[in-house]
Amino acid sequence: MKLVSIEPTPSPNSMKLNLDEELPVGETRNFNKGDELSKAPDYIQKLFSINGVKNIYHVADFIALERNPKVAWEVILPEARSVFGEENNGNAGTEQNKPLEHFGDVKVYIQMYRNIPMQVKLDDGHEEKRFGLPAMFQNAVMKATEDSPNFVMERKWVEQSIRYGSMDEIGQDVVEELIASYDQERLNHLVEKALQPTNESTTDQAVKPKKVTLEVLDNPDWKVRYAALDRMDDPTLEDLPLLAKALDDEKMSIRRLATAYLGMIEEKEVLPYLYKALKDKVVTVRRTAGDCLSDLGFKEAMPEMIASLKDPSKIVRWRAAMFLYEIGDESALPALKEAADDPEFEVKMQIKMAIERIEGGEEGKGSVWYQMTQATKKE
Repeated sequence: MKLVSIEPTPSPNSMKLNLDEELPVGETRNFNKGDELSKAPDYIQKLFSINGVKNIYHVADFIALERNPKVAWEVILPEARSVFGEENNGNAGTEQNKPLEHFGDVKVYIQMYRNIPMQVKLDDGHEEKRFGLPAMFQNAVMKATEDSPNFVMERKWVEQSIRYGSMDEIGQDVVEELIASYDQERLNHLVEKALQPTNESTTDQAVKPKKVTLEVLDNPDWKVRYAALDRMDDPTLEDLPLLAKALDDEKMSIRRLATAYLGMIEEKEVLPYLYKALKDKVVTVRRTAGDCLSDLGFKEAMPEMIASLKDPSKIVRWRAAMFLYEIGDESALPALKEAADDPEFEVKMQIKMAIERIEGGEEGKGSVWYQMTQATKKE
């Protein structure tokens, strides 16, 4: 079995290794670090001997290789090449023992009991961290479990939107946002509903405001502003003045949430607002705007994403390069080639993929989400 090529995936922590042989139809191989590997194929065992390899998923004629985000691809990929018979030229250099700061996304989960938050869990692919909530949440859960026949089984982890940044900062932000959104009145209502023996007991609709007003965004307490925005109904074009005002809020959490809402409105009218978010002073907001523009898939956003190739944050530059790989055309080539020597390996590789795809005449297909939504519209 030989290695044909290596290419990036939508995740900065996963690479696709294309092989010259296929597994039998329907057969897959999935291994995690720490699994019993004595009966695994030799190449699987050798790949796991590489520092930083976390998961291996082999299907058809490729392997999805997942890494520990703290270990650079410059360390992993030369060793992976050598597993398949290619010479390891030692390009890993002096970075081998140097831990890198986190790159990419952080998954956020909230443990819930009948719509009452209990705790926060973060996972960056390398480690997991949990954050507790204030006593009023614990007290609410204790009251709500008075008639629960199986409290443990009713708890569930609910995945939230991806965040970007350090685990401690994200954890603090999420806890603050939950405190803002769940005041004592809302918790009391949820406890009352949890104790009702009907299927509707887990709904939270009764405490949601029907319409967020511009006036509420003038409230001096950011928690009031955030709570109102957090519980708004599905956004539409009518909400643009409200979301535009939220983009100017002094609190990052409100600007990020407004940006995410803008991405839910599948109309070109939102583009100027997302461009503004793409220039926000906080990287989390900028990266969220990039994700939204990618999911929307409007080619009109190309000039703004081209400009983001020079963003000071590597995760924003990577998102821009991925956008241009997904949807860019010949007009993006000069900027891509100018940025081709990006100091970050993941960014550089994604830029290379975009250049190769465009110069090869292959049409951009858009993001996975964009492809899914387009397919749904055709049905």
